[in-house]
Formats: sequence, structure tokens, C-alpha cells
Amino acid sequence: MRHRSTSFTFDTTTGAILESDIFFNTAFQWSVAAQGEAGLFDLQSIALHEIGHLHGLAHSAMGETELRSGGRRVIAAESVMFPVAFASGTILGRTLKADDIAGIGDLYPSTSYTRETGSVSGKVTKSGKGVLGAHVIAFDMQTHTLVGGFSLSDDGSFVIAGLSQGPHVLRVEPLDDGDIESFFDATLNIDVNFRAQFYEKIVVVPRGGGTSGVELKVVAK
Repeated sequence: MRHRSTSFTFDTTTGAILESDIFFNTAFQWSVAAQGEAGLFDLQSIALHEIGHLHGLAHSAMGETELRSGGRRVIAAESVMFPVAFASGTILGRTLKADDIAGIGDLYPSTSYTRETGSVSGKVTKSGKGVLGAHVIAFDMQTHTLVGGFSLSDDGSFVIAGLSQGPHVLRVEPLDDGDIESFFDATLNIDVNFRAQFYEKIVVVPRGGGTSGVELKVVAK
């Protein structure tokens, strides 16, 4: 059972959103208390996630869960757009993370934002072939923040934008601990048969530019 959903009406020519409705499931108990309330789900946290969808953000894989009876429990999340909500009684989902800000900044870039941030791009490959749907994470060694992205084509290409200037550690992992349909269309052949892997070099992201040509080579499990 879902806490909420968001629907859209948009212009099929321009892509502009014309109308959007957010629905909150009354089968759940909600709270608007400043510090949250035990046993109640935080309305502001859930609303912030849905407003992200309203503005065009898809789900982020920046989080970890554990399987329990009745579903999954969030252990930690570094994005409001993580598809599984925190347990009742917490207000952790009220605060935007670096991954959320990078996503919005990429969709609606201002001149100053583009000038101050950079990107990294490349491919994820296995045995010389591209990997579709791999989750690539950039860890900022100065701010200790995380921004993620996916390889979105059959050749394994990925781009992570909205990164701060400076050194980053890159890691690639499969979407093997969650519901793939939360991130991709069910008709796509998403590859989860590979081991998580760090890139062998530190990647330095330039301010207002990009580092390209990164190849993350993975091997089958």
C-alpha cells in the first residue's frame, strides 16, 4: 500500500507540466508536528518527495533498506527522492540532500549554478559491452556528500551533473536490493549481474566544466 501518488497533465509538444495533483492515502495516519509524532507519518516529508516528482525528478537509488515482514525498512537515505519512505515518527525526509539539489539544478539550471558546478561522464562496461541501469555514485572527498546517476543507454553511458569542484571517488553498483520498477520501465533489460566496483582513479571535477571518458569496468557476480 502506497502513502501517496502524483499525477500529471503535460504538453506533449513542449513537455511543460500543465497540472499536477498529489494524493495522500487516508489509510495512513499523518502528522504536521514540528518534531514529528511517534506512530504517525510526516506529511511534510512525503509532500517534499512528491513535489520533487511534480518538478520532474525520478526516483533516486541513494539509500539502503532491509527486508522485513510487510515490506522494506529504510536504514539510511541520502536523497529525499529515495522511493521507500522512512518509518513513521521521523522527520528526516524534510531535508534536501546533495543528490536532490543536483537533480533539480540539472533540470532547472541557473547561470550561477552552471558556472559553479561540474560533471563527470563516461561508460559502465562488462566484458567490453555496455551495462544498462548501473547505479553510479560520486563521493565528494571535501564535503562528504553523495550524488548518483544511472547508465541510461545500451552502451552504458552515464552523466552525473551538479557536482562541486574538486576530487571525487566513483563507485558503480547494481540495483539488486530493491524494486527495479521503482527506477526503470519494466520492459527494459536492466543488468544487475555484476559486482560493485570503485573506479581506480580519483576524478577531479572542474568548476563550470566536465570530466569525460571515465570507463567503469565491472565483472559478473
